[in-house]
Amino acid sequence: MAISLARSVRVAVSIGALLALAGCTSAPATAPEPEPSATVEPSPEPTPEKTAKPDDVLFTVSAKVRAIDGTTLEISITGREPVASTDTAAAPLVEDFVEQCTALEGRSVSDASAPISEESLAKFGSSLMRIDLASSPEGETFVAPVDLALGSPYYAKVASGDKVQAIDTTTTCTGRYQMTGSGAGTAITNYESGRTLPDLSQWAYGHYGFTVPFESGATIEACRVVVTELATPAVEDVPGWDPGSDATGISCGIGYRGE
Repeated sequence: MAISLARSVRVAVSIGALLALAGCTSAPATAPEPEPSATVEPSPEPTPEKTAKPDDVLFTVSAKVRAIDGTTLEISITGREPVASTDTAAAPLVEDFVEQCTALEGRSVSDASAPISEESLAKFGSSLMRIDLASSPEGETFVAPVDLALGSPYYAKVASGDKVQAIDTTTTCTGRYQMTGSGAGTAITNYESGRTLPDLSQWAYGHYGFTVPFESGATIEACRVVVTELATPAVEDVPGWDPGSDATGISCGIGYRGE
């Protein structure tokens, strides 16, 4: 009887231990929640690069002159590719040219009875050439005024800017201009074919550069001319074209000298 009781106690203890063990067992670990995946932004469509407008420079003529205090000044003119007056890109040039030439009571070189206007430019095949004038440092006065060659003497031209003045004027706007000191300016030369269709190669029959009177005692030094590849097709077959040898100490230029 004592043995049965002891066995019963051992069985009970064993069952209790098992139950206790079962109670201490941790609950199965839950699977970790998946981390949110990073949001991938769609790549923006590539923006096409803006194509720069091709350079329209035909030539640059540069040199050095003296101010009244002896300072050396840089002077240059830059000729740009002519544009037909009927081209939308020429609108600012047309407006400036007509305004300045009209102020001189301007008339067409193709028909002296026709007042200069947008319509007359279109009728007589106008191509407008912009020429940039520059000299630095600004605000200086030249030893002597520098005469400007801005194309053919037979075609109209206007010029304006710092220290730019007319030497003489005509009703066909074929007058001459000069710079009396350093600064910036713009000239517009109007070539006319005489018919509706413009001839954009007419500029090659003009002369461009600077001159000072011999008797002034002034000089033009370090004459330098640069002709771009854009200009070459228009001038390579022109008899009498001076590629820039016009450097005499009182002049510096480029262009048509005659056959």
